[in-house]
Amino acid sequence: MSSAIQRRAILVAAGVAAVAGGAAAQAPTDLQKIMDSYAAALTSGDVEALVGLYSPEGVFMREEMKAIVGQDALRAAYKEVFATLKINLQFTVREAEESGDMAWLRSVSKGTVKVLATGVETKQGYNQLVVLRKEGGAWKIHAYLYGSNRPEPGQTPT
Repeated sequence: MSSAIQRRAILVAAGVAAVAGGAAAQAPTDLQKIMDSYAAALTSGDVEALVGLYSPEGVFMREEMKAIVGQDALRAAYKEVFATLKINLQFTVREAEESGDMAWLRSVSKGTVKVLATGVETKQGYNQLVVLRKEGGAWKIHAYLYGSNRPEPGQTPT
């Protein structure tokens, strides 16, 4: 199986597993450490630590926003985020799987987000799907997708 086909198969499997929500597998320690590092960098507003967790062609995606691709774009996006928000989230990996130089994890996060301009702080929760690639012997975020898991007023939780 070619490398590109194998990667596509892993991405499809990750998406199916995330949607199916099957039995939780314990996260490999190194993958949980990446999410712990991600949380610490978000809390401290450390743009370079965040960007360093991504592969050079890393992708960040969230609802209602174009995909951010590559470390320069990631750096600019995180600087913009920290100019407007103070984020304090804790991440829990619900399931994860490694296969060769690729891995994926599904996690949830909860905590607070404060809008700096107004001082308004709200409780927030998110679902994440993270695809990782081993590069130079270390796991790097290849694609990070997240969305809120808290319904808007009037919506039914899913």
